[in-house]
Amino acid sequence: MSQDVTGAAADFPYFNDECSTSIPVSEARKVDDADAEAWDETCDVLVVGCGLAGTSAALRAAEDSTLSVLAVDRGEGGGASALSGGVLYLGGTRVQKECGVEDSAENMAAYLAHETGTLIRPETVRRFADQSASFIPWLETHGARFGGPLSEAKTSYPGTKFLYYSGNEKTLAARKLATPAPRGHRTLPANPADVTAMSGGELMRPLLASLASKPNIRLSPHTTVRRLVVDGEGRVVGAEMWRLPAGPARKHRFLMRMGRNMMATILGAAARASRAATRIEHEQARLVRVRVRRGVVLSAGGFIFNPTMVANAAPKYVGVAGIGTIGDDGSGIKLGASVGGGTDRMNIVSAWRFLYPPATWVKGIAIGPDGRRIVNEEEYGARTGEAVFERNQGLGWVIVDRPLQESVEQDAKDPELLSFQKLTTKAALRLYTKAAPTLERLAEKIGVPADALVATVDAYNRSIRDGEPDAFAKSDASRKPIETGPFFATDISWKPKLNPISGVTMGGLTVNEETGAVLNADGREIAGLYAAGRNAVGLCSNFYVSGLSLADCVFSGWRAAESLKAR
Repeated sequence: MSQDVTGAAADFPYFNDECSTSIPVSEARKVDDADAEAWDETCDVLVVGCGLAGTSAALRAAEDSTLSVLAVDRGEGGGASALSGGVLYLGGTRVQKECGVEDSAENMAAYLAHETGTLIRPETVRRFADQSASFIPWLETHGARFGGPLSEAKTSYPGTKFLYYSGNEKTLAARKLATPAPRGHRTLPANPADVTAMSGGELMRPLLASLASKPNIRLSPHTTVRRLVVDGEGRVVGAEMWRLPAGPARKHRFLMRMGRNMMATILGAAARASRAATRIEHEQARLVRVRVRRGVVLSAGGFIFNPTMVANAAPKYVGVAGIGTIGDDGSGIKLGASVGGGTDRMNIVSAWRFLYPPATWVKGIAIGPDGRRIVNEEEYGARTGEAVFERNQGLGWVIVDRPLQESVEQDAKDPELLSFQKLTTKAALRLYTKAAPTLERLAEKIGVPADALVATVDAYNRSIRDGEPDAFAKSDASRKPIETGPFFATDISWKPKLNPISGVTMGGLTVNEETGAVLNADGREIAGLYAAGRNAVGLCSNFYVSGLSLADCVFSGWRAAESLKAR
C-alpha cells in the first residue's frame, strides 16, 4: 500500500514555483514495505544530476565495486559545470609547486575564513583545505588535465594561463589573515589550440566518459526525477523517474544544446528551444520506478533558470543573466523539501560584476544611485555584484578621469583577453559609457546627485594626496586621483544587455557538514538522502570566488559518496 506524503513541503514556500521550462516535482510517496513494491529498476546509489558534484559522487561511490550506481541527468550530463570556466579553488597542489608557488592547507583555510564567515564551521573549512590538494590527482585519473603557466594579472579569467589569483587573496583584509597565493586552477585543454576557450567542457568531457565506462555505473541521460519514495520510517527508498525513449531523446539533445548556445541566445532562439525540449519531456517521457537500497544524492544544480523561483526567493536579482542550463530549475532542492529537507541562503545569488578586465577600472571608484561609493573596487566581482544588487537597487557606475580612461582603452586591446571579454569590454566602452567635461555634468547625464558625486571624488582624491588609508581598504597600488577632465561613467548595473551581470544561486538544502546528509527543519538527518553541489548549502554560499563552487562540488560529492559507502 502506498500514499502521498502530504504537507511535507508545506513550510517550503517555493515548492510550487514553476516556470515554462521547469520540471514538476510532486510530494513524496510513502510505502509501507519497499520490498513489496513493484519496481522497474534497482540500484544501491541514485545520483540525480551529473554536473561536477554528481559525477564526483558517482565516480567516488563506484570505487566500491560492490555498489551499483545509477546516475541520471536531465540533459546529456555536464550541466552548469560544463559551461563554466573549469576553475577549481585549491591549495597546496602539485601545480602550485611546479609554478614556484608556496601554499598550504592551513594558509588556504585561514583565507577562506574571510569568505565563508560563520556560515561553515572552521573544522569543515579546514577539512576541505586538507583534501583539496588531492582533487587534482583524482580528477586526472579520470582524464582531466591541470598545470601552468601562472598568471599574475588582475583578471576575471586568464586568457592563456591556467593558475591565477581568482579571489580576494591580495586585498588588505585578506592579507591580515593569510599569505596571498594563486589558487584558481583552470582545466587544461586536450588540444593546445583550444587554449583560449572556456575550460568547463574540458573538465567534464573526460569525467563523463570515465563515468560511462565504469561497469558498476549506469548513466541515464534525458531522465528527470519528479518524486521521491519513502518508507514508514521516513527513509528515502526509491524514486519515480521519467526517461525519454531513444528517438525523442535525440531531438531533446539537439534542443538542449541549442538552449545553451550563446549565439542562439543572442538571436532569441535559445528560449524557444528550451521550451520545446520541455514539451518533449512532458509528452514523451516514460515513468520508471527505481528502488534505491542505500541512498539518493541530489546534485541537480541551483535555480537560476527558474525566474519564478528567483523572483520569490531573491527578488533583487531578477535582472541577473543566469549561468547554467534549464536543469538549474530548483527541482533538486524541491525534491529534498518534499521529504522535509530544510533550506538556507535561498535569497543569496552570486552576481558577478567584474571591474577587470580592463584592470585599470579598479583604480576608479564605483558609485551607486546616490552618488556615493559602494565597494572596494579591486575585490572579486561577486562583492561588487552584491553591493550593486543588495544595497543599490541593481544600479551602479564606475567613475574615471581622462588619464585612467586612456589606460582603460589600452587595456581593452590586450591580446590575452578572451573573445567574450573583448565583446563585453567593447560594449561597455562604446555603448554604456558617458563622458562630460565636469563631474557636475557627468552626474546630470547618469542621474545621480551632483553634490554627492563631487564630494565622493573629492574625498577619494584627498585621502590619496594626504597619504591616508582608503575608506574601503583598497590597496595603494589600485588608487589614483580622479581629477583631470573629461570624466567618464561606465554603467555597471544589470541593464547593459551586451555586458550583463551574470550569476548563480547559492542557497539550497541544509546538510550535515560531516556526512552530506540532508537535514530537516529540526536539524535531524533524513535517512537515505544526501545533497551536493548547488543543491546544498556549501563553502561558497556566503561569498563566492572563482573556483570555489567547482571545488565544493568535488568536496561535497566525495562526502556524500563516502557516507554511502560506509553504510
